[in-house]
Amino acid sequence: LAPNLTEILFELGLGDQLVGVTNYCTYPPEALEKEKVGGFINPNLEKIVSLKPDLVVAEHWPSSKTVPRLREFGLQVTEVISPRSFEEIYQVIRGVGETVNRSQGAEELIHRMKKRLETIEAKASRFDHSPSVYVEIDLPSWTIGKQSFITEALLLCGAHNLFEDIDKRSFQASKEMIVDRNPDVILAYTVAAPAISQRLGWDDIKAVQNGRIIDDLERSLLSHGNHRLIEGMEQLQARILDMMETP
Repeated sequence: LAPNLTEILFELGLGDQLVGVTNYCTYPPEALEKEKVGGFINPNLEKIVSLKPDLVVAEHWPSSKTVPRLREFGLQVTEVISPRSFEEIYQVIRGVGETVNRSQGAEELIHRMKKRLETIEAKASRFDHSPSVYVEIDLPSWTIGKQSFITEALLLCGAHNLFEDIDKRSFQASKEMIVDRNPDVILAYTVAAPAISQRLGWDDIKAVQNGRIIDDLERSLLSHGNHRLIEGMEQLQARILDMMETP
């Protein structure tokens, strides 16, 4: 009942055993062929029950009543945390692996992730300073704080989150806060670069002045909190390095 969990299950070789996924589970392409059960906070419970799953894997959402309801229907449900750090991402992968008897595959996946992270950290030394990155995850001006794993990902890449000091997972930043902090790079999930450049007062921002706006990186690579985050980091690091090294 979450895109990151669907992707982990496919990576562990269990795609054929999946009988249903949420509407937001779009990767790998095979996930699109699975029965859809609605969103992950308020899915169609009757639809889930009708699929007769032996196991439901869900992410823990305190405000959601989905898991208790599914258990009332007699279904076996495994809940995992919504990760906020790399260690918690590893914890989720291990937890899913243990639940579906793929512990060895989960450990091998984590090992591959860590090896690729070593390469990312080595390339981070190419930055002559740590560029600040404003990450706009949604309109209007929703961004990430200290408690997001993307903040840790940026640090490992050699950059840093513009709002790494804000002790929240996400929040809505004011235009004044963004302009005042003056990011070197802007990473936008939902808005094209020209629209950002035309925002009132944003022409004072270094990222806008220097054309350092990334608007075409696949959102799911950086937002789903699983093994695919590494691929997103590799792409993002390469783009930022190219931007910062170009006069």
